[in-house]
Amino acid sequence: MTNDQITLKEAPINWQCKGKFRFSTGYGATKAESAIANYAAFIAPVLLYVLVWKELDWSGSQIVVAAILTLDMIGGVLTNSLGSMKRYLHANQNLDVNWLGRLVGSKFLFPAIHFQLFLVPLCFDIVWSYAFFWYGMMMVSIVIVHFTPLYLQRPVALLIVMLSIIVAQIIPSPVGLEWLAPIFMIKLVLSHGVREEPYRPTLTE
Repeated sequence: MTNDQITLKEAPINWQCKGKFRFSTGYGATKAESAIANYAAFIAPVLLYVLVWKELDWSGSQIVVAAILTLDMIGGVLTNSLGSMKRYLHANQNLDVNWLGRLVGSKFLFPAIHFQLFLVPLCFDIVWSYAFFWYGMMMVSIVIVHFTPLYLQRPVALLIVMLSIIVAQIIPSPVGLEWLAPIFMIKLVLSHGVREEPYRPTLTE
């Protein structure tokens, strides 16, 4: 057992990144983690289409864009929250990863390239200030979280997320995608930004 591998209160924690980095799961994902990262997000656009989108006067291209945004946001929350990804995002190791891996591991550059919300005013009936507002909120929140002491990062991130949910009910949002901006915040501020211990099924897995 090393400092990177420890069991606390019957919870195995393993920070060691071994094998090959994968964009959707990080290092050493279990079959369950891989299934969640690669397939679970598809549930969301199907449900949204059945319950909401088919009643809206959307074109086929709008439905496709909405589905892609949904997969990206939901999938991103799930991927970034995996123990196999958390140990990569917050591991203090010199790892040989490609440019994509380095991008995913960047605290600030990875969130900064998330311009997906600008597809919303481009394709739906909402003003451009919607995208600029939420993108700016996300980047400011990322800075706040990373300059907050580690033991306070999770509650601060959760406070930001809760405020985002409230604000999203107050300011104009695109019909059928009212939930999109808060999940955008969850994906990058909470799921990607906050350190969590990489719990594993067993100490060596």
